[in-house]
Amino acid sequence: LMYMAGGAVAASKTDSRGGRGGRGRGKGRGPPSSNSTSSPSPALLTANIKNARTLDSLFGTVTAHLGRFNHIHLSACWNTLGRLAAGADPLWFQRHAKELESLAQTTAEVAETSAEVRARELANIAHGAAKSGRAAGLGAVWAALADAIERRIGDCNAQELANIAWAFARAEHRSSALFDALAAAAEKRAADFNPQELSNTVHAFAKAGHSSPALFAAVAEASGRRLAEFTPQGLANTVWAFAT
Repeated sequence: LMYMAGGAVAASKTDSRGGRGGRGRGKGRGPPSSNSTSSPSPALLTANIKNARTLDSLFGTVTAHLGRFNHIHLSACWNTLGRLAAGADPLWFQRHAKELESLAQTTAEVAETSAEVRARELANIAHGAAKSGRAAGLGAVWAALADAIERRIGDCNAQELANIAWAFARAEHRSSALFDALAAAAEKRAADFNPQELSNTVHAFAKAGHSSPALFAAVAEASGRRLAEFTPQGLANTVWAFAT
């Protein structure tokens, strides 16, 4: 049975401005832009990333400006990559292998070292990486994300918790410590989850093979109160999860 995660977390008005230029942690791995006069502002760079209509356009921005990417730019980039990859040539990654590797290295570094990256950006990165179709080749990114999310688990809202669980399950990246942290946080906040988030969360735990009786009990109670709001697919996925 298929399951679908909710869309990436919407960016706030602060996010749309792109934050401060650079990453606030020294030089980046990617190539800097040629000169200051040709460099877009942080806000324009964010807009260029979000508005890319093709993977060639997106990776062109990555090639030109990766050295200036901060946590907000990376979040927008992975979100756009996940969206565009869904309808692209399945072999797109062969044309952009070098850029993808650089993007992954920079993302892992930011997740590991940045004090500015928030749960929202981490959830968006995970969601986009899972949708990109290249999750299996991003081991360092998933490991860095798992550690960073664990440190910020208390900052995650319901949508972010559900999307993170979905992303890691889809990527088949097994992180018992992360799933334990997700389970504890989601159990406490189950009443805040909407039906899709409830369904996605238990489906992700079942797909990942991570047992959490307390979480499933909390989801069962919350789902019972909102059963009429579930879609047929959501009900099917939830039933599957409890039966697995």
